[in-house]
Amino acid sequence: MIYLLFDYWDVFRTIFNWVPESAAIMMLLCGFMALSWLLYDGRRRGSFIKRKSEGEVVVTVFLKIISILGLVLGIFVVWSGMMSLILDIPPSAEYALVTGDEANHFTSIFLIVIGIAIFFKPIKDLPLASILGLLAGTAVALVVALLVPDWAVQFIAGVIDPKWILVVIFIIVAVVVSLTAKFYIGTLQKISKFISWPPIAFVVMIFCFAQGIALLFFGKSIFGLNLL
Repeated sequence: MIYLLFDYWDVFRTIFNWVPESAAIMMLLCGFMALSWLLYDGRRRGSFIKRKSEGEVVVTVFLKIISILGLVLGIFVVWSGMMSLILDIPPSAEYALVTGDEANHFTSIFLIVIGIAIFFKPIKDLPLASILGLLAGTAVALVVALLVPDWAVQFIAGVIDPKWILVVIFIIVAVVVSLTAKFYIGTLQKISKFISWPPIAFVVMIFCFAQGIALLFFGKSIFGLNLL
């Protein structure tokens, strides 16, 4: 059993070491995700450029699954961008040989931005702010219940039932966190919605594929390629 735990840990460690070193591959994956936006939103809207759909359109289960996978991909993409930027890791082995053993700052920053958009795109229908509020309220109430000494509980019990104190703490924290999260999450979701608009998604797709291929196979950013 212990061997299996260490084996799983080695797998996770390998993945999280590989992700920051594979910014070029993350760019390609972002391109495929933008392609799924193009297909998903284009079919849902019934047009390439309309901002609103005029009727309900059946979207395939495959496209929905691809969209939900954005939750996981978004985390890895942000992780790749952040760690490659912080640790100055080149986006590919070819880039390290051709350009230099250093990060491509533009690619890293782009991955952070697009990764956040990819993460928030599928969760527009989930009450994420409420979920975060409930989790925060529960956590704070639990911590208070564990940290308050017995003598203090007995003293409070002489005035009011301690359970009501925990209920009040839970409600206040849950409401404050929910309202705060709703504001910031709403802003991020609007950005994600804009990026997934088919014309923008098309541009993002082309750029991600071009940049990913250039970094992975040519060892340069598309801005450094001599195409003439």
